[in-house]
Formats: sequence, C-alpha cells, structure tokens
Amino acid sequence: MSTDRETTRIVRSWLDEGVTKLPDRVLDAVLDQVPATPQRRSGWSAWRSYRMNTYAKIVAAAAAVLVVGVAAYQFLPRSGGVGGPGPTTTPSPSPSVLARGTFIVHGISTTLDATGTGSTVSGSMRGTSTNEGDFTVELHCERTIDGLRWIGGDVTASTYVQNAPVGTRTAIVLKPGSPVEAIFVFQMSDPRSASCQAFFDDMLRQLGPPDDGLAPIVGNVQLAP
Repeated sequence: MSTDRETTRIVRSWLDEGVTKLPDRVLDAVLDQVPATPQRRSGWSAWRSYRMNTYAKIVAAAAAVLVVGVAAYQFLPRSGGVGGPGPTTTPSPSPSVLARGTFIVHGISTTLDATGTGSTVSGSMRGTSTNEGDFTVELHCERTIDGLRWIGGDVTASTYVQNAPVGTRTAIVLKPGSPVEAIFVFQMSDPRSASCQAFFDDMLRQLGPPDDGLAPIVGNVQLAP
C-alpha cells in the first residue's frame, strides 16, 4: 500500500501530464486512504453493542445458574442418591477373649475376665478365700509356656495380705483340658520384677515349672485357642 506522500506525488504527476483518468493502481491507493463514512461506522458499533449486550446477558444468566447449582449441591447427601443410605461405619474389632469364667481352685473363688495378647492384656481377676480374705489383680500380660497359659498383673486391692499384698504381682496359670487345671503364683519377695513379662521368668527361675501344683477347677472358664 502507498503512503500519503507517495500517493500525492503520483496524482500530481499524472495531472501535470494532462491525464484525466487515473490508473487502477493509483485509484486503489487513494480509496484505501479514504476513511469509512460515519453512518457505516456508527451502524457497526450499534450492531456490535447489541450483540455484546445479548452475549453479556447470556453469560450472566449462566453464571447465576452455576451459583444456584453450587449452593444446592451443598445441601445434597454426601453419599448415595437422594434418599439413599448414608455412609457406613465399620465398627472396630473387639479385643479377643483371652480367659473368662467363674470357678474355684485351691479354695479360692475366682472371677477372671481377660482380653488381649502378649503385653497388651486388659481386664481383672478377683479371688476370695473364706478364711484369708480377697484380692483384686489388674491384668497386664500373658504368655504360653510349655503349654500352660500364664496371665498376670498387679495387685490393686487386697485383704489377702499373707500372699497378695497391694503392689505385688500375681498370676494364674491355666492348663487347657477337661477340666481345666489352674494354680496361683504370688510374687512376695523383693525386688519386684522389672515388668509383667519378667515376672513370669523370675517365678520360673525361683519356683520351677508349676505342673505339680495344678488342680482341677470347679466351675467354667473360656480360654482362647
């Protein structure tokens, strides 16, 4: 496309030579420099304004629908369809029964309720002797040694001070069978074992295997396999 200065020079050159008809190349260059009429420009602006206003309304409507949709979504159930079941919660498994029952052995009426394994045992054992008093043991550990189930813990209350003063360790040793056989093991000597599991080892070293002292229980006890 020719610049304004070049176009002026070409037109003057042709006029000086008496030419009455401009070549197409020059005419095109002149027309390119002529701005569009105000009516044409104004009409285009009006049409564009109308189309833009319509488009803006559509966008605004779409945005409003989106906002309403998002707000409504906040009140929908979080799982399942409308009216569907809510989320299911899986219950935590209950601790497995270690030993549970009520029986008499060696003249001591015993209530035993223990769950868990190893050093994570919980529960209690209560023994009552008609002539010597009673004691309560908070259970903490268990171990199977040579086929015998040891369950022990700390004495937390006692009038059976001859064998089970408060603060000492006590265990019951159970031999599965029909009937189940049992014996009590009391730690009356100092120092106190360093841990519940160490208590079992200390008693084995001091007393030896308790097999000879086992006696059949009178009553019932449920033992873990």
